[in-house]
Amino acid sequence: MKLSVILKIINMKNINQGIITFNKALQDFGDSMNSITKEMSLDIEKSNRESEDREKKNKENLDEIWGNKN
Repeated sequence: MKLSVILKIINMKNINQGIITFNKALQDFGDSMNSITKEMSLDIEKSNRESEDREKKNKENLDEIWGNKN
């Protein structure tokens, strides 16, 4: 008897709407993760470029101080 009352409350329309909402939430989460990953990748690329530029400038400065060893 109690089971039939519960089944009437939880009908397919409610379940379907719950699945649609859950799916939308997962898609939004996935989009957010993609955005964060892309942003982090760009930051890493920028950091690597800046590091290479600093390394090159440091080498040039050392060459000026000690002379070019090549």
